[in-house]
Amino acid sequence: MSLRPARPSVRVGRPPLRGVALIAAALVTVTAAVTTAPPVGAEPPAPVVHSPPVDAPVADPFRPPVTEYGPGNRGLAYDLAPATPVRATADGSVVFAGTVGASQHVTVLHADGLRTSYSFLSAIGVRRGDQVRRGDVVGEAGRGFHLGARDGEHYLDPESLFGARVIEVRLVPHGEPLPPTDAGVLAERASLRDLVRKEGPGLLRRTVSAIVRHGAPIAGKVAGAAEAAWHSWRALAPSQITRGIAESLVRHLLQDCTESSVVLEPPAGERVALLVAGLGSSSEHGAIDDVDLDALGYEPSDVVRYRYGGGRTATEGDLHPGLAALPAGTYGPEDTLGDVYERGRELATLVEQAAAARPGVPIDVYAHSMGGLVTRVALLELAGRPGGLDALGQVVTIGSPHSGADLATAAVLSEKGFVQDVAHIRAIFDIPVDPYRTGVRQLAETSDLIEHLHAEGVPEAVELRTVAARGDLIVTADKADIPGRPAAIIDLSGPRAHSGLPGDAATTRELQLGLAGLPPACQRVIDAIADAVVPAVISGITDAVGLAMLVPN
Repeated sequence: MSLRPARPSVRVGRPPLRGVALIAAALVTVTAAVTTAPPVGAEPPAPVVHSPPVDAPVADPFRPPVTEYGPGNRGLAYDLAPATPVRATADGSVVFAGTVGASQHVTVLHADGLRTSYSFLSAIGVRRGDQVRRGDVVGEAGRGFHLGARDGEHYLDPESLFGARVIEVRLVPHGEPLPPTDAGVLAERASLRDLVRKEGPGLLRRTVSAIVRHGAPIAGKVAGAAEAAWHSWRALAPSQITRGIAESLVRHLLQDCTESSVVLEPPAGERVALLVAGLGSSSEHGAIDDVDLDALGYEPSDVVRYRYGGGRTATEGDLHPGLAALPAGTYGPEDTLGDVYERGRELATLVEQAAAARPGVPIDVYAHSMGGLVTRVALLELAGRPGGLDALGQVVTIGSPHSGADLATAAVLSEKGFVQDVAHIRAIFDIPVDPYRTGVRQLAETSDLIEHLHAEGVPEAVELRTVAARGDLIVTADKADIPGRPAAIIDLSGPRAHSGLPGDAATTRELQLGLAGLPPACQRVIDAIADAVVPAVISGITDAVGLAMLVPN
């Protein structure tokens, strides 16, 4: 894949406040995996034999996620009494024994290069550096005891290990020397923290299920909403709010900016504008249609809109012959409720088709609301296709919940009717679709989609900009930021700020700045402060309302 260099940032003006400084330090530990085959003529390696760590039934088997970061079980969860002895599955060296978060874990590195992790223990019986034999006790099980098996960071089905296995000997398995180093412990702690984050909700559901084994109906409702409730509760902590405001303020004050006196002209040459509407849109109407494409210099014949379900939307005007030949159809609001991962793949295909129809012409993408997340998935998909990113020009998301949306988190709280009523939310904010469906739930701050996009980031070759409204009640401005790419915030507030953002004149100015390769517009200090405080207040109110409605039917 050929990667063209990103357009250089042109510093036209300075923000009005430059007395604030941030100094961030990052420690990166790089480890190298070295493998080798046994010498010619050497005795073949002895097979590594793994056995189950406990004599108990499996309560939740290995279930690979449908998507890389989707829900599932990345190991085995056992149904057993607390304090049951947990034994090493095979000979090895203890490379981690300690607490991660609020739970205790042990990790053993085996001669076959695999790591087995014994998680959610009530007690630990070994120390880092200990050599253990198969069957040695490493700790005592807590509620939700979990066995994991990893080859590097790739999770395997632990049940596939139980029996003799002939292995390839690694001189230094996955870069982890024996005895383990402090750097190795830090890496293992990070891996276990990732496991806790991914398995925590499942652990809670399994624990609640075990406590009320014979099924109080309330248990499923509590388990389904618990993670979202915990996230909302933490978000209301004063320290969390203060830190969020400070980080947002500094981030927006320190970015380069363009003075209002700079005159902009539409870029020369042909360009295709590809529009991506958001949740609840249809082929007949979407807020993204309000983008002032004339002011941006696009010819009507070079404007297409993505159709949820694949291809482009049918249009009445004349399109360039190549674009007119692309698959076309219609869609309704219900079609926006599907899996965002699938929608992203569809959009990636449309980008490739448009590039083939208009060879050599840049494809600029403008996406609104959930369409921005569809676009993010499409960018990752294109990055994995040969030359997939080559045709892209400017990519802009407008009012998109890159960190999730508070209202979608409230929808998660409403699972199975656990929140009394959210109909009034739909009425106030003009959400014309069921907030319990897949597409909406993927917008929640705790969803696997949001975590996936946060982990993957944006491909370096992509010129992506974000725009948000200060008083957006649907997607607060702080949720529209992408790490390293602060949103340009528009002074727009109220129930219609979200739908009105694409057509606002200040948004048009930001899109023009992007086409010119210039930083966002400069702001006054008072505006920067408001940009940090107002979204935090809106988000806090929404979280509080969601928690207040968390009462059983």
